[in-house]
Amino acid sequence: MPLSHPRDVACRFLFEAARAYPDIYPRPIDARELDERDRRLAEAIVRSALSRWTTLQAILQHALDRPWKELDERVQGALLAGAAQLFLLDRVPDHAVVAETVEWTKRHGKRKGAAGMVNAILRRLIELRGDRIETADGRARDHVLLADGGGWQLTAEVFAQEPATRIAQQSGHASMLVQRWWAQHGESTATELALHGLCNPPIILHGAGNDPGLLAHDEAGFHVLHDQEHPLRDVLDRHPDALVQDPTTSGAVRRTMGLSPGTILDYCAGRGTKTRQLAAVHPEARIIATDVDEVRFDALVELAADSPRIDVVEPDEARAMVGQIDLLVLDVPCSNTGVLPRRPEARLRFSMPALETLVGMQRQIFADTIPCLAPAGHVLYSTCSLEPEENEQMPAWLSKWHGWDLVDETRVLPRGLPGDGPDRYCDGGYAALMKTH
Repeated sequence: MPLSHPRDVACRFLFEAARAYPDIYPRPIDARELDERDRRLAEAIVRSALSRWTTLQAILQHALDRPWKELDERVQGALLAGAAQLFLLDRVPDHAVVAETVEWTKRHGKRKGAAGMVNAILRRLIELRGDRIETADGRARDHVLLADGGGWQLTAEVFAQEPATRIAQQSGHASMLVQRWWAQHGESTATELALHGLCNPPIILHGAGNDPGLLAHDEAGFHVLHDQEHPLRDVLDRHPDALVQDPTTSGAVRRTMGLSPGTILDYCAGRGTKTRQLAAVHPEARIIATDVDEVRFDALVELAADSPRIDVVEPDEARAMVGQIDLLVLDVPCSNTGVLPRRPEARLRFSMPALETLVGMQRQIFADTIPCLAPAGHVLYSTCSLEPEENEQMPAWLSKWHGWDLVDETRVLPRGLPGDGPDRYCDGGYAALMKTH
């Protein structure tokens, strides 16, 4: 039988992800030959598998007669794609999932009998999957949790008996990350942080005003895109000053509202959302933006073409502006643990060595940019992390070694649980405003 191309794309992607695991980083699927409908299916399979990797692995391990790690990565990719469709996607026929996943394994599996094993495992999963339930419980070893607050009643206890490990499996996170949260925040908050990872993150706009395609967010001044008949592009055309921005991200820049900087450098500017916000908050300032990533740098160049108050310079040129910057904005690369619904791969690759590498990178960014600061300048440091090593410990380190004063800091825990409306959703993150001498 012919192979469904979107499932082929998804299986290939997940095979490559299994080969790289746990060092998986964001990248697009190969959608060059897919129409819109097929592209959405392939993306849904991949995103579901990445978001719930440890959930699916625990379910699959229950059906296997050998350790998961002993499987060829092609088989792992096929099984993840199949299990994601069986448990996490709606209106996907079981027979199509089994038949096409088996066919892909026949074509790409390296070992004899791999397709037969995939066929048997997927059929065991169908037997394991019981009835849909309206309210699922993360404490239950025989429930599979879904983003809408419901789930699947399993016919056997699959998930770990130890509570922190079980909620990590249920929510798709690395076990050691949930264990850290358990130790730092306690059982209740750690559980909520893990369950937040199941949410489907909405598109949130800041400064859009009323619109038929938007729903008012709990945070004043913010709206959620909720009407598919009003695409984001159309809404932004109607509200050209609006920013696609979560309340937590927006709050970082708002901490600089009492300042009057002459020159601002947004050094890790990404695609320029904070850059535009800085221009709006500080209308008298010169705004300079840069980013070391070529794709993001090109996006900044496009932004500056329509924004005469924003100058985009190469990173080397920015670092050469010694003593000229009144406000240095550093929204640094981080572990992303405050935005895991938006960065599903980050929940898998979190580890202490990876965290230590990120902290070293963040300190190097400070070392590279500190010479740019004018006397008595300010630094706005922000992350989308929940980890103290990247957050509170960074201003403490700067105060110790550079004598800077901490003006203000805040850490925001993410908000929203499975079943909540999109108007309650907020990312987590950290921001600190510091002053030099």
